[in-house]
Amino acid sequence: MTQIVAGKKIAQKILDDLELRTKRLKERNKEAALAVVIVGDDKPSHTYVKKKGEAAERVGITFFKFDFPVEITKDELIAELIKIQAEHKLTGMILQLPVPERLWPDTREIVNHIDINIDVDCLSHLALGRVMMNESILVPPTPGAIMEILDYYQVDLAGKEICLVGRGDLIGKPLAAMLLHRSVTLTVCGRATKDLARYTKTADIIITGVGKKDLVTGEMVKEGVVVVDAGVCFVDGKMYGDINYDSISQKASLVTPIPGGVGPITVAKLLENTVKVAENL
Repeated sequence: MTQIVAGKKIAQKILDDLELRTKRLKERNKEAALAVVIVGDDKPSHTYVKKKGEAAERVGITFFKFDFPVEITKDELIAELIKIQAEHKLTGMILQLPVPERLWPDTREIVNHIDINIDVDCLSHLALGRVMMNESILVPPTPGAIMEILDYYQVDLAGKEICLVGRGDLIGKPLAAMLLHRSVTLTVCGRATKDLARYTKTADIIITGVGKKDLVTGEMVKEGVVVVDAGVCFVDGKMYGDINYDSISQKASLVTPIPGGVGPITVAKLLENTVKVAENL
C-alpha cells in the first residue's frame, strides 16, 4: 500500500520545536530575524513569501519583507541588499526566486552580496561551497526538506540506487552533495539526459526538482519505489509537480503529494536555519 508523505505534519513538528527555541533565545536576550527580498509581481512567489512570513511570526521569528519593482537594476538591487543588512540585525536573509527573467544571468552575483553567515538559502558561492564540503551548520531548505522526509519515514539509504532528476542550484547540486555523504549509488539526470526512463526504472528512490508536469510517469518506475517530488509548475493556474501522481501512486511505496509534500517542510527548514544562526551568535 502506498504511503503518502504528510508534509504539513512533518513541518508542524519542526515549527513546534522552533517555537520553543525562539522562546529560549529571547530568554537570553537574543532574537531570530529573517528578511525576504522579492522583486516583481510573480503571484506564486508572493504567495510563498506570505506563507514564510506567517510561519515565521507564528514561531516567534521577526520577519521583514522588502518588495522591489520589476524594473530594478542589478546594481540597484545589490545596493538595497547591502543597505538592508546594514540597517537590520538579521539572522537570515534570502532573495526570493525566481527573479524577473532579465536578472536571471545575474542571480549568482546578486546573492553573493548576502553575508554568508545569514545566507539561509545557501545560494551564494561560499555558502554552497560549505554545503558541498559538508562543513555548513545550515542546510539548503529544499534539499533539507527532502532529507527530512527520507529520515522521517526511515528510508534506508545505504546501498540504494537513487535517481536525482534536476541539476539546478536550488535543489539538484546541493542535494547531490548531501546524498553523496551517505552510502548511496547516485545518478543525476538533467535536460540533456537521453531516455530518462532508462535511469528511473531501476532506481530504488527517485527525487525530482525540475518543474515540468508529467516528467516522470508510472510506467517509468518500478514497484515499491520511493518518489520525492520537489518540482513546481503552474498550468492554467493549477499547481503541479514533476510526477504524474495518479500513475506513480499506484506503484510507489512512498510518494509526496503536490501541494502539501515538500513545500511546507521547505518553509520550516528555512526558518530552522534562521534560528540556528541566532543560536550560534
